[in-house]
Amino acid sequence: MASIKQLKDDINVLTYQLINECFTFKIYHPEKGNQADRAISEIVKLRNELIYRVNHPENNEGPGKLRSHFNKIRTDLGKLVLMVEGLGKDG
Repeated sequence: MASIKQLKDDINVLTYQLINECFTFKIYHPEKGNQADRAISEIVKLRNELIYRVNHPENNEGPGKLRSHFNKIRTDLGKLVLMVEGLGKDG
């Protein structure tokens, strides 16, 4: 299993890349600027939630439960990408 520091770094790198994508989207689609702003806000909220969950694991009962907790955090990183993918669609 990767270290907690590496997991935090992965969360931050992905977050910063997606926020950069949102700013790029705003430049090329100024009429959808509010939609990009909402996506940035949601990305930041989810990033803060994920970092909190990394720092405060709720399943301290054993290595198996702790491993599943961190695996769930890794899968929740996919939610960040889905937020940005929805920018180009109607709405």
